[in-house]
Amino acid sequence: MARFRQLRRRLFPGCPTGTDVKRMRARLLRRIGLARSREPRIMVDQPDLHYGSVLSLAIAEQVIQTGHLTFLQVGAFDGAQNDEILHIVNRFPVKGILIEPQPNVYKRLQDLHGDNENLILVNAAIDKVSGSRPFYMLDGGDLECASFDRNHLIKHGVEPGQIYSENVQCLTLHEVLENANIDSVDLLQIDAEGYDYEIIKTIDFTRLTPKILRFEYRHLSNDDVDECLEMLSQYGYRFIVEELDLIAIRKVSATTQSESSVNRRAA
Repeated sequence: MARFRQLRRRLFPGCPTGTDVKRMRARLLRRIGLARSREPRIMVDQPDLHYGSVLSLAIAEQVIQTGHLTFLQVGAFDGAQNDEILHIVNRFPVKGILIEPQPNVYKRLQDLHGDNENLILVNAAIDKVSGSRPFYMLDGGDLECASFDRNHLIKHGVEPGQIYSENVQCLTLHEVLENANIDSVDLLQIDAEGYDYEIIKTIDFTRLTPKILRFEYRHLSNDDVDECLEMLSQYGYRFIVEELDLIAIRKVSATTQSESSVNRRAA
């Protein structure tokens, strides 16, 4: 079979290889909303057998290499509910900034982490520019899907009459870091209910290049996901795809990436 493939490549150099055919098939299936999977059937039938997020593994590698970790979390909520950062704080030598715009939820975040001198808590939303902006929340309760976009709450089953808005303070990522006197982070965790890519686009990667960038992609359009990954790849990031989130890990140095960009333009 190997000799046949070698002969075919010599006789028909333009003919797609088996790998090329598989990639074309995968792209076609993806475009029509289907996807092939080699996942063992038992893993499909019993999803609780999955290990879970690999974020802790990526963080462990960083801590092993450097001995510490500094993080910035956008959308911290109360610091406990569905929050992997809590496990990180409890297991690793870390310093961090936790950002949450909802006033009532922020109080619970303070109750949980307010005494930790290694953590800075910020009651604000992250946006493209600083100032104030209406933020939509659940009237009389707390909501993880609170958002700048009112329709986002409705998509999550919240009745329109239960939604209220309140102007919240908005800061840019770089302003938060400047206010905290921190010039770099190892982990940037974003859970902004569909606003994740807008936040990523505000990052000046010449000033801030987190080793690990994790964000929720399930609320983004396919085009936005592709555009976001293409942009991040230019800064040396490679990706781990989870069910709801994407983990981008920077594997290429800035110097190497700059040289590659120059070479591509020269070609």
